[in-house]
Amino acid sequence: MRCIGINGVWLGVLAFAVSLCAGEGADKQAEPAAKAEKYVVGSKKPAEKKVEVKEAAPAQGTQKTPTEVTKKAPAETKPSAAPAKAAKGPADSLVIVARVVEIPGKFAPNDLYNYVYVMKYRVLEVVSGAYAAKEIYVGHYNPLIPRARLKDKMAAVVKGDVEKFEVGGKHRLVLSKPIEKYWNDAKEDEYIDIDDSEKYFALRADIAK
Repeated sequence: MRCIGINGVWLGVLAFAVSLCAGEGADKQAEPAAKAEKYVVGSKKPAEKKVEVKEAAPAQGTQKTPTEVTKKAPAETKPSAAPAKAAKGPADSLVIVARVVEIPGKFAPNDLYNYVYVMKYRVLEVVSGAYAAKEIYVGHYNPLIPRARLKDKMAAVVKGDVEKFEVGGKHRLVLSKPIEKYWNDAKEDEYIDIDDSEKYFALRADIAK
């Protein structure tokens, strides 16, 4: 009876020991799971860093640009020379084409003096200005000298290419009046019945075809 009691005690102790070991092993298995659960629930994971992938910049001087189509400007062309304009006189000048119909006397030699000689023309065409009469009285400076060969101070005023004044000559005349506007010295004028205000001074006399 005593022996049985001792064995029962030992059996009880052994059973307690076994249960204690089993409980301790279970606690050890549950601990990692608890830790894992605690980490998930109670702690914050470090923020994930986003990695941006940047494209490498093209090397300097190699940047591509849209294809440009350049057009060559047309070669500049120089305008052709404008045709020479007919000589013009002052704004109030009269330009006509006329024919010499009368030279009332002889021309005085120029070694004596300078003068203006008045002769009569028949008007063929009025180029510019206004003139209605059929005849016109024109004073020429030193008519014995070709217009292009005048050398004195009047060479700056009187121009043209007429070489000789004679009846029948057809001239293109640039005229202005009165004669005294340009010449106040000797004058050979047989047309005393024509008012001086109606007589013109020839600024230019060119041969007309």
